Amino acid sequence: VQDIPANTALTPEMLEVKHFPKSLQTGKEITDVNAAVGRISPVAISKGEYLLDSRLIKPGEGKDRLAYAVPEGMRAMSIPITNVTGVSNMIKIGDRVDFVAIVPPNTASPEPRSMLILQNIQILAVGSAFKEAGAPQNTETATLTVAVDPQSALKLKMALKNTDFALALRPPSDKDMVNPAPVTINQF
Repeated sequence: VQDIPANTALTPEMLEVKHFPKSLQTGKEITDVNAAVGRISPVAISKGEYLLDSRLIKPGEGKDRLAYAVPEGMRAMSIPITNVTGVSNMIKIGDRVDFVAIVPPNTASPEPRSMLILQNIQILAVGSAFKEAGAPQNTETATLTVAVDPQSALKLKMALKNTDFALALRPPSDKDMVNPAPVTINQF
């Protein structure tokens, strides 16, 4: 119905169903408005243009740009890792991790304590690779890019600046959130 800029989520008001000769159809055309709503086109779409399924991306599923791989409502943040903090550089794209930190003493606790800061964090990129195909081996990786909600992004930034941290790799089937009590050195 209208020109649509690149990287815009499609809404029902932007679209209409029009007749398209069967003899010209390839089977890749979108014939139902609902199949296009919420999807994104990486390029501008001109008014009157027919939509092809292969030209639209579902949020969180794109592989051409990291921004397309970020799930809806989340933000991508990179964190520095070493062999020790990053599980010997064996974390892969799509894995999920917990963020464990040693929090320095403060008024709430006069002793440093180990705490689970964030849980079930999705790995979006390893180093500069965010596509599974062609991703390099993680022998020298210095960063991981994770998907976090905006509140968790604030927690993560504070933890990166003020704590000693490590990541704990989760098994793929474990999505449960746990609530372990913080641990101090006196509890050993």
